[in-house]
Amino acid sequence: LLSIGTFGFRGEALASISHVAHVTVTTMTSNDSCASIAHYSEGKLQGDGVRPCAGTRGTTLMVENMFYNNPTRRQALGKESIEHSKVLEVVQRYAIHYPHVAFACRKFSGSNSSAFELSTTGGQLNSRDVIGTIWGQNLANELFPFEVKSEEPPFSCRGFASNPNHSARSSTLILFINNRLVDCAPLKRAVEAVYQPVLPRHQHPWVYLALDVDPATIDVNVHPTKMEVQFLHEEIISQRIQETLSSQLRTMGGSRSFSCILPSLPSLPSTGKASAFIDTSQDAGPPGLPGPTSQATPQRAERAERAERAERAEREDKSAPEDKATTKAAKAAAKPTQIRTDHTQMSLESIFRESQVQASQGSQAFQDMEPAPIQDAPLGAASKQSNGHIDLDGDEADGNATKAMNAERSEPSAERLAVFEEAQQLTSIEELRSAVNLASDENLSKLLNQSVYVGPVNRELILLQCGASLCLANLAIMARECAYQRLLRLIGGIGCITLVEPLPLKDLVQLGLRDPESGYDKLPGSDIRALEDRFVSLLLQKADLLKEYFMLEIEIKEDQEDHMDHKDHGKALQSVQRHGRLKTVPNALGLTSDVGCSFDGLPLFMLRLCTEINWNDEKTCLDGICQLAAEFCADLLLPDESLNATDAVNAAVAAGEFEDVATAAAKRPRTSQELQSLRWLHEAIRKDGMCKWPRSFAKDGTLLDLVSLDQLYKIFERC
Repeated sequence: LLSIGTFGFRGEALASISHVAHVTVTTMTSNDSCASIAHYSEGKLQGDGVRPCAGTRGTTLMVENMFYNNPTRRQALGKESIEHSKVLEVVQRYAIHYPHVAFACRKFSGSNSSAFELSTTGGQLNSRDVIGTIWGQNLANELFPFEVKSEEPPFSCRGFASNPNHSARSSTLILFINNRLVDCAPLKRAVEAVYQPVLPRHQHPWVYLALDVDPATIDVNVHPTKMEVQFLHEEIISQRIQETLSSQLRTMGGSRSFSCILPSLPSLPSTGKASAFIDTSQDAGPPGLPGPTSQATPQRAERAERAERAERAEREDKSAPEDKATTKAAKAAAKPTQIRTDHTQMSLESIFRESQVQASQGSQAFQDMEPAPIQDAPLGAASKQSNGHIDLDGDEADGNATKAMNAERSEPSAERLAVFEEAQQLTSIEELRSAVNLASDENLSKLLNQSVYVGPVNRELILLQCGASLCLANLAIMARECAYQRLLRLIGGIGCITLVEPLPLKDLVQLGLRDPESGYDKLPGSDIRALEDRFVSLLLQKADLLKEYFMLEIEIKEDQEDHMDHKDHGKALQSVQRHGRLKTVPNALGLTSDVGCSFDGLPLFMLRLCTEINWNDEKTCLDGICQLAAEFCADLLLPDESLNATDAVNAAVAAGEFEDVATAAAKRPRTSQELQSLRWLHEAIRKDGMCKWPRSFAKDGTLLDLVSLDQLYKIFERC
């Protein structure tokens, strides 16, 4: 009983049946010259015992007059059709699991017998062939195979599952554990959960699953009929199966087939101008849907006129090579990336993003002013401009931000280029970059770098369109990862943000110590002053490293102070006091404007440089500074915590101000900062375009796949 590996559990089934029915056993082995037959009744061998008879190799069991000696139990049986369907279901499922064995099932009615209800030939058949024989080829064609293997915990799993094209009113899970047909409720719920975002409501999949685990890990005594079992590591095994099915279902969107019946549209008089520019490729609907077949509609005429204007502009551009980038951007704008039923509708990109033409011009200007050795961002790109810098205070922020975006960039000095080249050759930086590459996922990186901003959810979460999927993303974690990789990629040449007025280093450290998040705010005044002097001295000591590698510049001034030496009869002495002022901070995200930036976290950032960095080990030191700088730069554009829309809506509903969340969200006033800063932060990530996103983002909840947009068309079709 500790390690069951057979069809039965205690070998009692056949003996129990012989007590309530007439059982005839005929058997013959390959070495026997004839078969043997025996009759059992009341659990005892009848007649002369075992006697020889004619027969074929194998064993035949015949059970007749079930419960003939137990009228009460016989009355509890269902109708013959019900009992027969249960028998047929068991035979069908074992036929799938053992396709090489021939199975046959038919129902006898008196002396006549009906045709075979189940008949498989065995031999070279596989499970898909048997499924096609029993359930039909329509189902067999919609199945895909899957396989899972694991060493910890040790198990293997194989089977067939239906793709999104197939659905049924009832769920079918054929589960074999160690070659025995059983039920497992947690595993069934796990499989159903995978198909919930894929199938329409109240529709279910068809799954055959054969699981092999260590027999010692199975508990068979959890149900009177032994049909349900439990086993160790149920959650882990269910999760591995879920991941395998989910990954394969994501690739099934391209195999979806839909039928679309478009209404007849009134024809318009076709002019030469319109018919000359009708392009059926532009009129095609979403992938998998046939496009309209009418030859002239108001939309087509409008698109024809736009096409004519585009062609005329293209001819004019041939005589103006300097506007080639603008032309390419205009062509790109005519090809929408969103999935819509009519591409003439306004897209999210046209509402929330800058125009493609402006982006192309800005990108071209950026490349023209880019120094050759530094391909990602110019030195001091987003901070120090030719004749001005970004104002971080007052009402001049918008004007200076615009000036900063449009001002020409100064060429980096030879000294700065030399520092950049030296930093790029550091062994510790190469090791950190290699670690990032090993943890990255190419497909995920491509999707996120080309993602489209949809809208905010709360202070950190946003909705993104990644390819054909709508995803929920933690923008704060993504921004920190992007800034961290950018610092590793451009160390020694990262851009900086120049403060309008240098800030006293001692004041910054003091504010950081008094911040409740630092943990030092409860210390006495004397201890805080001692820590101030200690931390300021450390930052002044490391000022050269911070400036060269991270563009964090600390201006150092020395003042001479006179004081009396009481030990030497009041002789006057002079001492040199060093003071530091912060002039620049790193621009790890390559921002080109200070609009929406909040520098409230600057004091705590400077304090963490003193308390959380191991300055004795090169690799640990550089990695720690990159992590802190990335977190600081990401927090620059994150909305204030007081603007958390989700908490405000939930609080209003809990207070009874609104009946439900939908009403509260609709009537709640919104601020522009709540929307704009998140959009700008995503735009900074998207424009970088070189981030290699770790595969862990798809598993730890940083990026959640909510729904596949192309799969929604099936729901639209049903509606």
